[in-house]
Amino acid sequence: MLHMMEMVGTSPKSFAEAVRAAVAEVARLGKKAHFFQVVEQRGSVREGEVKEFQVVLKVAVEG
Repeated sequence: MLHMMEMVGTSPKSFAEAVRAAVAEVARLGKKAHFFQVVEQRGSVREGEVKEFQVVLKVAVEG
């Protein structure tokens, strides 16, 4: 049976890398991910420059 868990990923490079970081964290938690949905994208700006990309995902996992 699959259920959805919410994860936040961050990256200094891109939204895609932030997604990869969140999915990697799911794996580190010992969960098997099947698919994900990006719920929100945002970022932080410091001194007029983008410093971090952030994503909120819903990830379907077994269990």
